[in-house]
Parts: sequence; C-alpha cells; structure tokens
Amino acid sequence: MISDRDDLLADVVSSSATTTHTGPQPDGATWARAAIGAINRRDHANAIVAVRMVMQDEASRMAALDVLTSVLVHGLPMGGLRPDARVPIGMTVLKEEHHCAKAVEHAASLLTAVANSDVGLAGPALEALAGDHGFDILIVLVREAAARLEHFVGVDGDTADAYYLVTGGGQL
Repeated sequence: MISDRDDLLADVVSSSATTTHTGPQPDGATWARAAIGAINRRDHANAIVAVRMVMQDEASRMAALDVLTSVLVHGLPMGGLRPDARVPIGMTVLKEEHHCAKAVEHAASLLTAVANSDVGLAGPALEALAGDHGFDILIVLVREAAARLEHFVGVDGDTADAYYLVTGGGQL
C-alpha cells in the first residue's frame, strides 16, 4: 500500500516529483480524480498529496467518495445484491498488515452499502473514513478505481486498434 509519508505534505513542494495546486482550491471530487490519474501514471507521491487534500474536511471526503463509488459500483444491480453479498476489493494484503486489511474491509463495506443502499452497513465505514483509517480507506478506493478505469482504457485502446486494422485507417 502507498505509505502516508510525512515528507509529502500537500502545501510543501519537496521535489519535482510532488507538485501542488496553485489558485482556487479544487473540491474533493477533483482531488479524487487527480489521485486516480496519479496512480495510473505511477505517480504515487502526487496520489498521496491528492488523498491528503481530500482528507481535509468532510465535504471533500464525501465528494471524493461519490466519485470513487460511482466508478466502482457502476454496472452492479443497485439494490439487487443478496443481503450477504459483498462487493469485492481486488487488493492483496499481507497478513501482518492489519491496518491495511481493516482499510480494505471498510472500503468493501462502503461499496456494498452503496450498491445495496444499506445505511446500517455504511455507518461504521463512514465513521472509519473520518477516523484513523480514513487515509488508507481512500487509498484502497483510489487504487481500485484506477485499476478499473485503466482496464477500460486498455479495452478502448484494443478496440481502436482493431477498428483501424479492419478499416484500413478508418475507411470501410
């Protein structure tokens, strides 16, 4: 999992690898999309900065959560999952990384709660998001969303290549 390093503060540019935004402050949804983009470009330092910006207030966390869950539950039968079903998280966690395992569990609970409109399941996960596990939960969701979007971009690239192959450059 990406670490929450103290030398990557959002308001300090410590190297050319970490950049900060100047001008009007983006909202949580924008920071979430920036974190996804950073992960897909293997720019972990800026992903950390973006997630830290999301963690600054509840409105930012909720806006980011809306973006991330929209990506991750898209295509699921909303309200149609069995009560005992869980939306899976594809991230592998080592046994000794208890905090990471807890973050994955909370992230799966949030996704399942959104997919089933289950307020009872969402409550504890939202409390965790506002607490000590919040950063890790958001990192899990950002990484999952980045992986899902990267898959579709790859599929789109494959379909474009096939289209141009069979059309001879776009002409049938």
